[in-house]
Amino acid sequence: MTDARTFHHDNIVVDGLNASWFLEPPTLRRLHQGGVTAVNATLAAWQGWAETLNLIGGVYKNLEHHRELAVQVLSVANIHQAKISNRVGVIFGFQDTSPIEGKLHQLEDYHRLGVRVMQLTYNSANPSGYGCQAPEDKGLTGFGREVIAEMNRLGILLDLSHCGPRTTLEAIDASTKPVALTHANAAAFVASPRNKSDEALKACAARGGVIGAVAVPVLIASTMPATLADYLSAIDDLVERVGLDHVALGPDFMEDMPKAVLEASVRDLPPAAVAAYAAMPLTVGFESVTAMPKVTEGLLGRGYKPEDVRKIIGGNWLRLYEQVW
Repeated sequence: MTDARTFHHDNIVVDGLNASWFLEPPTLRRLHQGGVTAVNATLAAWQGWAETLNLIGGVYKNLEHHRELAVQVLSVANIHQAKISNRVGVIFGFQDTSPIEGKLHQLEDYHRLGVRVMQLTYNSANPSGYGCQAPEDKGLTGFGREVIAEMNRLGILLDLSHCGPRTTLEAIDASTKPVALTHANAAAFVASPRNKSDEALKACAARGGVIGAVAVPVLIASTMPATLADYLSAIDDLVERVGLDHVALGPDFMEDMPKAVLEASVRDLPPAAVAAYAAMPLTVGFESVTAMPKVTEGLLGRGYKPEDVRKIIGGNWLRLYEQVW
């Protein structure tokens, strides 16, 4: 019988989306405690150029001061090196293209700084397309098509998690490389504008993309509190819909996030949704990224073969990063 804890720490574990506060060491310590090998770290979303550069500088400083805990990831080889050195590999990611301020050339600037994952839109509309909370989704813009082509050229993974339905499908079609839904579940599993239609999930998978199952309570359960079992069921559901090769982890923890940032993150949501997010208790049994080993244990306990668990907890992200970067 496979020992789950040993299995977890022996294998590469990738947190496909984490929106915690990466400017201070506690987030790095929690990831390390949870046995996470690499993390797609949200550094910016709606911020402009100047504020984004300031945030990136703060993360550089945090990594420099805590080299025993973490290291920046620029390539898949860096993830393997992080595993060997028992550190967390930090992948710089954005949850919006707003930081480029409508200037295509700034994508290359960010790539040089180490950004390797970028979401096309956050909840609302921007020059590239429409978010899932926009009053109307008119689809991918002409500029958005240019952005996707440039991201493909540079090797920045296109994330469509918060995009509206039409923008999502048009972006998948426009990309010459596989894309990601780094933190989303099936809308048929739990109805929410943030979860994705079967059409979108299957289109993503058909192009070789990966869906990171999100653990936000209101996206995994219709009644609160949500539990680790609900999260495991969301993973089961995605596997059934798109297959084992296209499902991974994207819990979307927001630990230690300053109040002002939390408030800004939900400002485009309807009042009822803001209230629901404010009132939701943490996912029982998966309250923190430190509990990541419980996910591996739960998948093994549900009868997944070790080689399949290896794909879900990290292997599928590694394959996608290798293809895109």
